[in-house]
Amino acid sequence: MQSNVFNHFYLATCLLCLSLVTGCQSTPANKSAILLAQQGNFESAKQAIRTDYSPNGKSKLLHYLELGMLNHLQGNYERSNRLLTEAQEIIEAQYTISVVESAVALVSGPTYTTYAGKVYHRPLINLYKALNYNALANRAGPNKQQYLDSAMVEMRQLDTYLSNLKSETGGYKKDTEQAPTSDQLINKIYRIIQPIFAPSDLLVNIDYKDDAFAHYMSGMLFERSEELDSARIQYQRALSAFENGFAKQYNLDDKKITAQVYTDLIRVMTKAGGYHNEIRKLKKKFNHAPRGAQLPLLNVVQNVGIGPQRKEFNLLLKADNESKALVMTPILWGTDKERKAQMRWFQMLFADTSIFDMVQNYALGDIGDVAMGALTKRIPLGSLWDDAEDAGLIQALEYGSRISVTYLEPLQQQVKSSEVWVNGQKAAELDKIYSVSLLTLQDALRNANSEIQVALTREIIKAITAQKTINATGLDQSFAGFAKFATSVVNAVTASADLRQWQSLPAQINYVQIPLTKGTYEITLKTHLTSGKVIEQSEAVDVSDSITLWHTRTFLHQSRVTVPESTFL
Repeated sequence: MQSNVFNHFYLATCLLCLSLVTGCQSTPANKSAILLAQQGNFESAKQAIRTDYSPNGKSKLLHYLELGMLNHLQGNYERSNRLLTEAQEIIEAQYTISVVESAVALVSGPTYTTYAGKVYHRPLINLYKALNYNALANRAGPNKQQYLDSAMVEMRQLDTYLSNLKSETGGYKKDTEQAPTSDQLINKIYRIIQPIFAPSDLLVNIDYKDDAFAHYMSGMLFERSEELDSARIQYQRALSAFENGFAKQYNLDDKKITAQVYTDLIRVMTKAGGYHNEIRKLKKKFNHAPRGAQLPLLNVVQNVGIGPQRKEFNLLLKADNESKALVMTPILWGTDKERKAQMRWFQMLFADTSIFDMVQNYALGDIGDVAMGALTKRIPLGSLWDDAEDAGLIQALEYGSRISVTYLEPLQQQVKSSEVWVNGQKAAELDKIYSVSLLTLQDALRNANSEIQVALTREIIKAITAQKTINATGLDQSFAGFAKFATSVVNAVTASADLRQWQSLPAQINYVQIPLTKGTYEITLKTHLTSGKVIEQSEAVDVSDSITLWHTRTFLHQSRVTVPESTFL
Protein backbone atom coordinates (compact mmCIF):
# COMPACT_ATOMS: atom_id res chain seq x y z
CA MET A 1 0.00 0.00 0.00
CA GLN A 2 2.78 2.45 0.92
CA SER A 3 4.53 1.60 -2.34
CA ASN A 4 1.38 2.38 -4.30
CA VAL A 5 0.95 5.67 -2.50
CA PHE A 6 4.60 6.52 -3.19
CA ASN A 7 4.15 5.69 -6.85
CA HIS A 8 1.06 7.83 -7.03
CA PHE A 9 2.86 10.79 -5.49
CA TYR A 10 5.82 10.19 -7.81
CA LEU A 11 3.45 10.28 -10.79
CA ALA A 12 1.76 13.42 -9.51
CA THR A 13 5.14 15.10 -9.07
CA CYS A 14 6.03 14.22 -12.66
CA LEU A 15 2.74 15.72 -13.79
CA LEU A 16 3.53 18.88 -11.84
CA CYS A 17 6.87 19.16 -13.63
CA LEU A 18 5.04 18.62 -16.90
CA SER A 19 2.69 21.47 -16.05
CA LEU A 20 5.67 23.78 -15.69
CA VAL A 21 7.11 22.61 -18.98
CA THR A 22 3.85 23.55 -20.69
CA GLY A 23 4.61 27.12 -19.66
CA CYS A 24 7.58 27.10 -22.02
CA GLN A 25 5.81 27.14 -25.37
CA SER A 26 7.48 26.17 -28.64
CA THR A 27 7.55 28.67 -31.48
CA PRO A 28 4.03 28.95 -32.97
CA ALA A 29 3.50 28.20 -36.66
CA ASN A 30 2.91 31.81 -37.67
CA LYS A 31 6.16 32.94 -36.00
CA SER A 32 7.99 30.18 -37.86
CA ALA A 33 6.25 31.28 -41.07
CA ILE A 34 7.40 34.89 -40.90
CA LEU A 35 10.93 33.75 -40.02
CA LEU A 36 10.87 31.62 -43.18
CA ALA A 37 9.51 34.55 -45.17
CA GLN A 38 12.35 36.82 -44.12
CA GLN A 39 14.71 34.31 -45.75
CA GLY A 40 12.61 34.39 -48.93
CA ASN A 41 11.13 30.93 -48.37
CA PHE A 42 7.52 31.94 -48.96
CA GLU A 43 6.13 28.60 -50.05
CA SER A 44 7.32 26.87 -46.87
CA ALA A 45 5.98 29.81 -44.86
CA LYS A 46 2.54 29.52 -46.42
CA GLN A 47 2.50 25.76 -45.94
CA ALA A 48 3.23 26.23 -42.22
CA ILE A 49 0.16 28.47 -41.96
CA ARG A 50 -2.08 26.10 -43.90
CA THR A 51 -0.98 23.16 -41.74
CA ASP A 52 -1.61 24.78 -38.34
CA TYR A 53 -4.45 27.23 -39.06
CA SER A 54 -7.50 25.76 -40.76
CA PRO A 55 -9.66 28.06 -42.92
CA ASN A 56 -12.69 26.72 -41.03
CA GLY A 57 -11.43 26.25 -37.46
CA LYS A 58 -11.35 28.40 -34.35
CA SER A 59 -8.19 30.13 -35.63
CA LYS A 60 -9.45 30.68 -39.17
CA LEU A 61 -8.84 34.43 -38.89
CA LEU A 62 -5.10 33.78 -38.56
CA HIS A 63 -5.23 31.56 -41.67
CA TYR A 64 -6.40 34.54 -43.73
CA LEU A 65 -4.42 37.28 -41.97
CA GLU A 66 -1.08 35.49 -42.21
CA LEU A 67 -1.56 34.22 -45.76
CA GLY A 68 -2.80 37.67 -46.78
CA MET A 69 0.36 39.30 -45.44
CA LEU A 70 2.67 36.65 -46.93
CA ASN A 71 1.11 37.15 -50.37
CA HIS A 72 1.41 40.91 -49.93
CA LEU A 73 5.14 40.53 -49.24
CA GLN A 74 5.50 38.20 -52.19
CA GLY A 75 3.84 40.64 -54.58
CA ASN A 76 0.68 38.54 -55.11
CA TYR A 77 -1.54 41.56 -54.55
CA GLU A 78 -4.85 40.26 -55.86
CA ARG A 79 -4.50 37.03 -53.90
CA SER A 80 -3.52 39.04 -50.81
CA ASN A 81 -6.64 41.18 -51.08
CA ARG A 82 -8.95 38.19 -51.43
CA LEU A 83 -7.47 36.68 -48.27
CA LEU A 84 -7.56 39.96 -46.32
CA THR A 85 -11.19 40.46 -47.37
CA GLU A 86 -12.01 37.06 -45.87
CA ALA A 87 -10.22 38.13 -42.67
CA GLN A 88 -12.21 41.36 -42.54
CA GLU A 89 -15.50 39.48 -42.87
CA ILE A 90 -14.51 37.11 -40.06
CA ILE A 91 -13.70 40.03 -37.75
CA GLU A 92 -17.05 41.66 -38.51
CA ALA A 93 -18.89 38.38 -37.90
CA GLN A 94 -17.05 37.86 -34.60
CA TYR A 95 -17.62 41.39 -33.33
CA THR A 96 -19.31 39.84 -30.32
CA ILE A 97 -18.34 36.36 -29.17
CA SER A 98 -21.33 34.09 -28.68
CA VAL A 99 -22.62 33.35 -25.20
CA VAL A 100 -22.09 29.64 -25.80
CA GLU A 101 -18.41 30.13 -26.74
CA SER A 102 -17.85 32.35 -23.69
CA ALA A 103 -19.34 29.71 -21.41
CA VAL A 104 -17.18 26.97 -22.95
CA ALA A 105 -14.07 29.14 -22.66
CA LEU A 106 -14.78 29.78 -18.99
CA VAL A 107 -14.57 26.06 -18.30
CA SER A 108 -12.23 24.73 -20.99
CA GLY A 109 -9.93 27.63 -21.90
CA PRO A 110 -9.68 30.67 -24.21
CA THR A 111 -8.50 28.71 -27.27
CA TYR A 112 -11.95 27.10 -27.47
CA THR A 113 -13.33 30.43 -28.72
CA THR A 114 -13.07 31.67 -32.28
CA TYR A 115 -10.17 34.12 -32.52
CA ALA A 116 -11.66 37.54 -33.36
CA GLY A 117 -8.51 39.66 -33.66
CA LYS A 118 -7.76 43.04 -32.09
CA VAL A 119 -9.46 46.39 -32.48
CA TYR A 120 -6.44 47.79 -34.34
CA HIS A 121 -6.37 44.94 -36.89
CA ARG A 122 -9.23 46.33 -38.98
CA PRO A 123 -7.44 49.61 -39.87
CA LEU A 124 -4.31 47.64 -40.80
CA ILE A 125 -6.34 45.30 -43.04
CA ASN A 126 -7.84 48.29 -44.87
CA LEU A 127 -4.41 49.88 -45.16
CA TYR A 128 -2.64 46.84 -46.61
CA LYS A 129 -5.53 46.22 -49.02
CA ALA A 130 -5.25 49.83 -50.23
CA LEU A 131 -1.50 49.44 -50.72
CA ASN A 132 -2.16 46.29 -52.73
CA TYR A 133 -4.66 48.12 -54.94
CA ASN A 134 -2.22 50.95 -55.53
CA ALA A 135 0.49 48.49 -56.53
CA LEU A 136 -1.94 46.89 -58.97
CA ALA A 137 -2.88 50.33 -60.32
CA ASN A 138 0.79 51.04 -61.00
CA ARG A 139 0.95 47.90 -63.18
CA ALA A 140 -2.43 48.24 -64.83
CA GLY A 141 -1.93 50.79 -67.62
CA PRO A 142 -5.38 51.82 -68.94
CA ASN A 143 -7.13 50.08 -66.01
CA LYS A 144 -5.26 52.15 -63.44
CA GLN A 145 -8.27 54.15 -62.25
CA GLN A 146 -10.23 51.00 -61.46
CA TYR A 147 -7.66 49.98 -58.84
CA LEU A 148 -7.27 53.50 -57.50
CA ASP A 149 -11.03 53.63 -56.97
CA SER A 150 -10.86 50.33 -55.08
CA ALA A 151 -8.10 51.76 -52.86
CA MET A 152 -10.32 54.73 -52.06
CA VAL A 153 -13.13 52.34 -51.07
CA GLU A 154 -10.76 50.85 -48.49
CA MET A 155 -9.88 54.30 -47.17
CA ARG A 156 -13.56 55.20 -46.80
CA GLN A 157 -14.22 51.96 -44.95
CA LEU A 158 -11.28 52.78 -42.71
CA ASP A 159 -12.67 56.24 -42.00
CA THR A 160 -16.09 54.80 -41.16
CA TYR A 161 -14.57 52.24 -38.81
CA LEU A 162 -12.47 54.80 -36.92
CA SER A 163 -15.37 57.27 -36.75
CA ASN A 164 -17.68 54.61 -35.31
CA LEU A 165 -14.99 53.56 -32.82
CA LYS A 166 -14.61 57.10 -31.51
CA SER A 167 -18.35 57.68 -31.50
CA GLU A 168 -19.06 54.54 -29.49
CA THR A 169 -16.20 54.83 -27.01
CA GLY A 170 -15.53 58.54 -26.78
CA GLY A 171 -12.07 57.89 -28.16
CA TYR A 172 -11.34 54.94 -25.94
CA LYS A 173 -12.05 51.28 -26.60
CA LYS A 174 -14.69 49.83 -24.29
CA ASP A 175 -13.65 47.30 -21.73
CA THR A 176 -13.83 43.75 -23.04
CA GLU A 177 -13.73 42.13 -19.63
CA GLN A 178 -15.73 38.95 -19.25
CA ALA A 179 -19.00 39.95 -17.63
CA PRO A 180 -20.25 37.91 -14.72
CA THR A 181 -22.92 35.43 -15.70
CA SER A 182 -26.10 34.57 -13.91
CA ASP A 183 -24.39 31.55 -12.35
CA GLN A 184 -24.35 32.10 -8.59
CA LEU A 185 -21.00 30.37 -8.02
CA ILE A 186 -19.27 32.36 -10.78
CA ASN A 187 -20.66 35.65 -9.47
CA LYS A 188 -19.44 34.80 -5.97
CA ILE A 189 -15.93 33.99 -7.25
CA TYR A 190 -15.76 37.25 -9.23
CA ARG A 191 -16.67 39.22 -6.10
CA ILE A 192 -14.01 37.45 -4.03
CA ILE A 193 -11.13 37.81 -6.49
CA GLN A 194 -11.95 41.34 -7.70
CA PRO A 195 -9.53 43.07 -5.24
CA ILE A 196 -6.62 41.26 -6.91
CA PHE A 197 -6.78 43.45 -9.99
CA ALA A 198 -5.14 46.80 -10.55
CA PRO A 199 -7.46 49.84 -10.50
CA SER A 200 -8.64 50.59 -14.03
CA ASP A 201 -7.55 54.23 -13.78
CA LEU A 202 -3.91 53.08 -13.85
CA LEU A 203 -4.37 51.96 -17.45
CA VAL A 204 -5.95 55.04 -19.03
CA ASN A 205 -2.74 56.14 -20.73
CA ILE A 206 -2.33 52.92 -22.70
CA ASP A 207 -5.78 52.61 -24.28
CA TYR A 208 -6.29 52.48 -28.06
CA LYS A 209 -8.10 55.77 -28.68
CA ASP A 210 -7.60 56.61 -32.34
CA ASP A 211 -5.14 55.85 -35.14
CA ALA A 212 -3.27 58.93 -36.33
CA PHE A 213 -1.06 56.86 -38.64
CA ALA A 214 -4.07 55.31 -40.39
CA HIS A 215 -5.59 58.76 -40.90
CA TYR A 216 -2.29 60.05 -42.28
CA MET A 217 -1.83 57.18 -44.73
CA SER A 218 -5.45 57.63 -45.80
CA GLY A 219 -4.81 61.32 -46.46
CA MET A 220 -1.73 60.46 -48.51
CA LEU A 221 -3.63 57.95 -50.66
CA PHE A 222 -6.57 60.33 -51.16
CA GLU A 223 -4.14 63.03 -52.24
CA ARG A 224 -2.52 60.65 -54.70
CA SER A 225 -5.94 60.16 -56.31
CA GLU A 226 -6.49 63.94 -56.35
CA GLU A 227 -9.41 63.67 -53.90
CA LEU A 228 -8.20 66.79 -52.15
CA ASP A 229 -11.15 67.43 -49.84
CA SER A 230 -10.99 63.87 -48.44
CA ALA A 231 -7.20 64.21 -48.13
CA ARG A 232 -7.59 67.47 -46.20
CA ILE A 233 -10.05 65.91 -43.74
CA GLN A 234 -7.79 62.92 -43.09
CA TYR A 235 -4.70 65.11 -42.62
CA GLN A 236 -6.65 67.24 -40.14
CA ARG A 237 -7.71 64.16 -38.18
CA ALA A 238 -4.17 62.81 -38.22
CA LEU A 239 -2.80 66.13 -36.97
CA SER A 240 -5.33 66.31 -34.15
CA ALA A 241 -4.55 62.76 -33.01
CA PHE A 242 -0.77 63.20 -33.20
CA GLU A 243 -0.90 66.46 -31.23
CA ASN A 244 -3.37 65.29 -28.60
CA GLY A 245 -1.47 62.26 -27.35
CA PHE A 246 -0.92 59.66 -30.09
CA ALA A 247 2.72 60.66 -30.60
CA LYS A 248 3.45 60.62 -26.87
CA GLN A 249 1.62 57.35 -26.26
CA TYR A 250 3.55 55.51 -28.97
CA ASN A 251 6.91 57.16 -28.29
CA LEU A 252 7.15 59.15 -31.54
CA ASP A 253 8.97 62.41 -32.30
CA ASP A 254 5.91 64.65 -32.14
CA LYS A 255 7.70 67.77 -33.41
CA LYS A 256 8.90 66.15 -36.64
CA ILE A 257 5.64 64.32 -37.27
CA THR A 258 3.37 67.30 -36.64
CA ALA A 259 5.66 69.43 -38.84
CA GLN A 260 5.22 66.93 -41.65
CA VAL A 261 1.44 66.75 -41.30
CA TYR A 262 1.17 70.56 -41.14
CA THR A 263 3.16 70.71 -44.38
CA ASP A 264 0.88 68.19 -46.07
CA LEU A 265 -2.28 69.89 -44.83
CA ILE A 266 -1.17 73.32 -46.05
CA ARG A 267 -0.10 71.86 -49.40
CA VAL A 268 -3.49 70.19 -49.99
CA MET A 269 -5.38 73.33 -48.98
CA THR A 270 -3.24 75.38 -51.35
CA LYS A 271 -3.85 72.96 -54.23
CA ALA A 272 -7.60 72.84 -53.54
CA GLY A 273 -7.96 76.61 -53.23
CA GLY A 274 -10.38 78.59 -51.10
CA TYR A 275 -8.60 78.10 -47.77
CA HIS A 276 -6.65 81.37 -47.50
CA ASN A 277 -7.80 82.15 -43.95
CA GLU A 278 -7.20 78.62 -42.70
CA ILE A 279 -3.74 78.52 -44.28
CA ARG A 280 -2.83 81.86 -42.71
CA LYS A 281 -3.86 80.57 -39.27
CA LEU A 282 -1.87 77.37 -39.74
CA LYS A 283 1.23 79.28 -40.82
CA LYS A 284 0.90 81.61 -37.85
CA LYS A 285 0.51 78.71 -35.43
CA PHE A 286 3.31 76.67 -36.91
CA ASN A 287 5.49 79.41 -38.42
CA HIS A 288 6.08 77.22 -41.45
CA ALA A 289 6.10 77.84 -45.21
CA PRO A 290 5.02 74.79 -47.22
CA ARG A 291 6.96 73.32 -50.08
CA GLY A 292 5.87 74.28 -53.57
CA ALA A 293 2.79 72.30 -54.55
CA GLN A 294 4.08 71.85 -58.10
CA LEU A 295 6.88 69.47 -57.09
CA PRO A 296 6.21 65.70 -57.18
CA LEU A 297 6.75 64.03 -53.82
CA LEU A 298 8.21 60.61 -53.09
CA ASN A 299 6.83 59.12 -49.85
CA VAL A 300 8.96 56.32 -48.43
CA VAL A 301 7.25 53.95 -45.98
CA GLN A 302 9.44 51.31 -44.34
CA ASN A 303 7.86 48.38 -42.49
CA VAL A 304 10.60 47.15 -40.16
CA GLY A 305 11.21 43.81 -38.49
CA ILE A 306 8.77 41.40 -36.86
CA GLY A 307 6.45 42.20 -33.98
CA PRO A 308 6.99 40.70 -30.50
CA GLN A 309 5.64 37.24 -29.70
CA ARG A 310 2.96 36.43 -27.14
CA LYS A 311 4.22 33.90 -24.62
CA GLU A 312 2.77 31.98 -21.70
CA PHE A 313 3.13 33.31 -18.16
CA ASN A 314 2.18 31.23 -15.12
CA LEU A 315 0.95 32.29 -11.70
CA LEU A 316 0.30 30.26 -8.54
CA LEU A 317 -2.78 31.18 -6.52
CA LYS A 318 -3.04 29.86 -2.95
CA ALA A 319 -5.19 30.59 0.06
CA ASP A 320 -3.31 31.56 3.24
CA ASN A 321 -5.46 30.38 6.16
CA GLU A 322 -3.38 32.13 8.81
CA SER A 323 -3.72 35.62 7.33
CA LYS A 324 -7.05 34.91 5.58
CA ALA A 325 -5.67 36.15 2.29
CA LEU A 326 -5.26 35.03 -1.29
CA VAL A 327 -1.65 34.98 -2.43
CA MET A 328 -0.61 35.15 -6.08
CA THR A 329 3.01 34.38 -6.98
CA PRO A 330 4.60 34.34 -10.45
CA ILE A 331 6.08 31.01 -11.55
CA LEU A 332 9.19 32.05 -13.44
CA TRP A 333 10.27 29.85 -16.32
CA GLY A 334 12.64 29.96 -19.29
CA THR A 335 15.84 31.88 -19.95
CA ASP A 336 17.14 34.54 -17.57
CA LYS A 337 15.78 37.22 -19.90
CA GLU A 338 12.37 35.55 -20.11
CA ARG A 339 12.15 35.17 -16.32
CA LYS A 340 13.04 38.83 -15.80
CA ALA A 341 10.44 39.81 -18.38
CA GLN A 342 7.79 37.72 -16.60
CA MET A 343 8.60 39.36 -13.29
CA ARG A 344 8.50 42.85 -14.82
CA TRP A 345 5.16 42.02 -16.45
CA PHE A 346 3.81 40.98 -13.05
CA GLN A 347 5.03 44.25 -11.56
CA MET A 348 3.39 46.28 -14.31
CA LEU A 349 0.08 44.52 -13.77
CA PHE A 350 0.01 45.17 -10.03
CA ALA A 351 1.83 48.47 -9.77
CA ASP A 352 0.54 50.83 -7.08
CA THR A 353 1.15 53.92 -9.25
CA SER A 354 0.82 54.80 -12.91
CA ILE A 355 2.63 52.28 -15.06
CA PHE A 356 3.08 54.49 -18.14
CA ASP A 357 6.81 55.12 -17.65
CA MET A 358 7.40 51.44 -16.83
CA VAL A 359 5.61 50.45 -20.03
CA GLN A 360 7.73 52.84 -22.08
CA ASN A 361 10.92 51.35 -20.63
CA TYR A 362 9.66 47.85 -21.38
CA ALA A 363 8.99 48.96 -24.94
CA LEU A 364 12.61 50.03 -25.25
CA GLY A 365 13.78 46.60 -24.13
CA ASP A 366 14.83 47.93 -20.72
CA ILE A 367 13.41 45.55 -18.13
CA GLY A 368 15.89 46.77 -15.54
CA ASP A 369 17.14 44.98 -12.47
CA VAL A 370 14.40 42.74 -11.17
CA ALA A 371 14.37 41.12 -7.73
CA MET A 372 13.69 37.62 -8.98
CA GLY A 373 11.16 35.60 -7.04
CA ALA A 374 10.70 38.30 -4.39
CA LEU A 375 7.31 39.60 -5.47
CA THR A 376 3.87 38.30 -4.55
CA LYS A 377 0.44 39.82 -4.62
CA ARG A 378 -1.29 39.31 -1.25
CA ILE A 379 -4.97 40.23 -0.95
CA PRO A 380 -6.51 40.07 2.54
CA LEU A 381 -10.12 38.96 2.10
CA GLY A 382 -11.42 40.08 5.48
CA SER A 383 -15.15 39.45 5.67
CA LEU A 384 -15.06 37.81 2.23
CA TRP A 385 -13.08 34.90 3.70
CA ASP A 386 -16.25 33.27 5.01
CA ASP A 387 -17.85 33.63 1.57
CA ALA A 388 -14.78 32.02 0.02
CA GLU A 389 -15.03 29.10 2.44
CA ASP A 390 -18.74 28.68 1.77
CA ALA A 391 -18.06 28.62 -1.99
CA GLY A 392 -15.46 25.89 -1.48
CA LEU A 393 -12.68 28.15 -2.81
CA ILE A 394 -10.39 27.87 0.22
CA GLN A 395 -10.56 24.11 0.34
CA ALA A 396 -10.04 23.89 -3.42
CA LEU A 397 -6.89 26.03 -3.22
CA GLU A 398 -5.23 23.92 -0.50
CA TYR A 399 -2.49 22.84 -2.95
CA GLY A 400 -2.67 25.97 -5.04
CA SER A 401 -3.88 26.52 -8.56
CA ARG A 402 -1.77 27.33 -11.60
CA ILE A 403 -3.11 30.27 -13.63
CA SER A 404 -1.88 30.48 -17.19
CA VAL A 405 -2.03 33.84 -18.99
CA THR A 406 0.04 35.65 -21.63
CA TYR A 407 2.80 38.20 -21.65
CA LEU A 408 4.62 39.92 -24.47
CA GLU A 409 8.32 39.38 -24.95
CA PRO A 410 10.35 42.60 -24.39
CA LEU A 411 10.76 44.69 -27.50
CA GLN A 412 14.22 44.76 -29.02
CA GLN A 413 15.59 48.03 -30.40
CA GLN A 414 17.75 46.73 -33.22
CA VAL A 415 17.54 49.69 -35.63
CA LYS A 416 19.84 52.64 -35.08
CA SER A 417 18.74 54.67 -38.12
CA SER A 418 17.36 54.38 -41.66
CA GLU A 419 18.43 56.48 -44.63
CA VAL A 420 17.08 57.07 -48.16
CA TRP A 421 19.62 57.45 -50.95
CA VAL A 422 18.59 58.75 -54.39
CA ASN A 423 20.88 57.90 -57.32
CA GLY A 424 23.77 57.25 -54.96
CA GLN A 425 23.32 60.41 -52.85
CA LYS A 426 21.92 60.51 -49.34
CA ALA A 427 18.58 62.34 -49.44
CA ALA A 428 17.00 62.01 -45.99
CA GLU A 429 16.63 59.98 -42.80
CA LEU A 430 13.39 58.22 -41.91
CA ASP A 431 11.51 58.79 -38.66
CA LYS A 432 9.37 56.30 -36.76
CA ILE A 433 5.71 57.09 -37.42
CA TYR A 434 4.01 53.97 -36.04
CA SER A 435 4.97 51.41 -33.42
CA VAL A 436 3.03 48.20 -33.97
CA SER A 437 5.02 46.61 -31.15
CA LEU A 438 4.12 49.27 -28.61
CA LEU A 439 0.50 49.19 -29.77
CA THR A 440 0.49 45.42 -29.23
CA LEU A 441 2.20 45.76 -25.85
CA GLN A 442 -0.24 48.34 -24.53
CA ASP A 443 -3.23 46.38 -25.77
CA ALA A 444 -1.89 43.26 -24.04
CA LEU A 445 -1.46 45.10 -20.74
CA ARG A 446 -4.88 46.73 -21.03
CA ASN A 447 -6.51 43.32 -21.43
CA ALA A 448 -4.29 41.54 -18.90
CA ASN A 449 -6.57 42.13 -15.90
CA SER A 450 -9.64 40.66 -17.59
CA GLU A 451 -7.52 37.78 -18.92
CA ILE A 452 -6.27 36.92 -15.42
CA GLN A 453 -9.75 37.34 -13.94
CA VAL A 454 -11.27 34.86 -16.39
CA ALA A 455 -8.31 32.45 -16.00
CA LEU A 456 -8.58 32.58 -12.21
CA THR A 457 -12.30 31.93 -12.31
CA ARG A 458 -11.85 29.03 -14.72
CA GLU A 459 -9.20 27.29 -12.61
CA ILE A 460 -11.10 27.89 -9.36
CA ILE A 461 -14.29 26.40 -10.82
CA LYS A 462 -12.30 23.37 -12.00
CA ALA A 463 -10.77 22.99 -8.53
CA ILE A 464 -14.13 23.35 -6.72
CA THR A 465 -15.80 20.90 -9.10
CA ALA A 466 -13.00 18.39 -8.50
CA GLN A 467 -13.31 18.89 -4.73
CA LYS A 468 -17.03 18.19 -4.83
CA THR A 469 -16.38 15.04 -6.85
CA ILE A 470 -13.80 13.83 -4.31
CA ASN A 471 -16.17 14.50 -1.42
CA ALA A 472 -18.88 12.51 -3.18
CA THR A 473 -16.62 9.43 -3.43
CA GLY A 474 -16.47 8.99 0.34
CA LEU A 475 -12.68 8.38 0.33
CA ASP A 476 -10.97 8.37 3.71
CA GLN A 477 -8.91 11.45 4.62
CA SER A 478 -5.51 10.18 3.47
CA PHE A 479 -6.67 9.16 0.02
CA ALA A 480 -8.88 12.23 -0.29
CA GLY A 481 -5.81 14.38 0.34
CA PHE A 482 -3.87 12.54 -2.33
CA ALA A 483 -6.77 12.75 -4.76
CA LYS A 484 -7.04 16.47 -4.15
CA PHE A 485 -3.32 16.93 -4.79
CA ALA A 486 -3.41 14.81 -7.93
CA THR A 487 -6.44 16.71 -9.20
CA SER A 488 -4.65 19.99 -8.56
CA VAL A 489 -1.73 18.75 -10.65
CA VAL A 490 -3.99 17.63 -13.50
CA ASN A 491 -5.72 21.03 -13.50
CA ALA A 492 -2.30 22.67 -13.65
CA VAL A 493 -1.32 20.55 -16.65
CA THR A 494 -4.51 21.45 -18.54
CA ALA A 495 -4.29 25.19 -17.82
CA SER A 496 -3.38 27.11 -20.96
CA ALA A 497 -3.23 30.66 -22.30
CA ASP A 498 -4.34 32.03 -25.64
CA LEU A 499 -1.15 32.80 -27.58
CA ARG A 500 -2.86 33.56 -30.89
CA GLN A 501 -1.86 36.78 -32.66
CA TRP A 502 -1.24 38.30 -36.10
CA GLN A 503 2.49 37.57 -36.02
CA SER A 504 3.54 38.77 -39.50
CA LEU A 505 2.93 42.45 -38.72
CA PRO A 506 6.08 44.59 -38.61
CA ALA A 507 7.55 45.86 -35.35
CA GLN A 508 7.43 49.50 -36.43
CA ILE A 509 6.91 51.72 -39.47
CA ASN A 510 9.29 54.51 -40.52
CA TYR A 511 8.52 57.32 -42.95
CA VAL A 512 9.98 60.27 -44.86
CA GLN A 513 8.83 62.52 -47.71
CA ILE A 514 11.23 63.73 -50.41
CA PRO A 515 10.55 66.34 -53.14
CA LEU A 516 11.80 65.23 -56.57
CA THR A 517 11.31 66.24 -60.18
CA LYS A 518 9.64 63.76 -62.50
CA GLY A 519 11.78 60.87 -63.66
CA THR A 520 13.05 57.40 -62.78
CA TYR A 521 15.37 57.11 -59.79
CA GLU A 522 17.45 54.42 -58.14
CA ILE A 523 16.09 54.49 -54.58
CA THR A 524 18.21 52.79 -51.93
CA LEU A 525 17.14 52.30 -48.35
CA LYS A 526 20.01 51.80 -45.89
CA THR A 527 19.04 50.47 -42.47
CA HIS A 528 21.75 50.76 -39.82
CA LEU A 529 21.42 48.23 -37.00
CA THR A 530 22.74 48.66 -33.48
CA SER A 531 25.02 45.70 -34.20
CA GLY A 532 26.82 47.75 -36.85
CA LYS A 533 25.31 45.81 -39.76
CA VAL A 534 23.78 47.78 -42.65
CA ILE A 535 20.88 46.35 -44.68
CA GLU A 536 20.42 47.79 -48.17
CA GLN A 537 17.33 47.61 -50.39
CA SER A 538 17.24 49.18 -53.85
CA GLU A 539 14.65 49.63 -56.56
CA ALA A 540 14.09 51.76 -59.61
CA VAL A 541 11.13 54.03 -58.88
CA ASP A 542 9.24 56.03 -61.48
CA VAL A 543 8.13 59.40 -60.10
CA SER A 544 5.47 60.48 -62.58
CA ASP A 545 2.51 61.57 -60.41
CA SER A 546 2.32 64.39 -57.88
CA ILE A 547 2.36 61.79 -55.12
CA THR A 548 4.39 58.57 -55.35
CA LEU A 549 4.50 56.05 -52.52
CA TRP A 550 7.26 53.45 -52.22
CA HIS A 551 6.83 50.98 -49.39
CA THR A 552 9.00 48.09 -48.38
CA ARG A 553 9.41 45.50 -45.66
CA THR A 554 12.85 45.37 -44.06
CA PHE A 555 13.69 42.12 -42.31
CA LEU A 556 16.58 42.52 -39.93
CA HIS A 557 18.23 39.12 -40.41
CA GLN A 558 18.75 39.18 -44.15
CA SER A 559 21.42 41.18 -45.93
CA ARG A 560 19.23 42.14 -48.88
CA VAL A 561 15.51 41.93 -49.56
CA THR A 562 14.52 40.94 -53.08
CA VAL A 563 12.27 43.05 -55.31
CA PRO A 564 8.99 41.11 -54.75
CA GLU A 565 9.09 42.16 -51.09
CA SER A 566 9.01 45.87 -51.94
CA THR A 567 6.67 47.90 -54.12
CA PHE A 568 6.43 51.40 -55.45
CA LEU A 569 3.05 53.03 -55.92
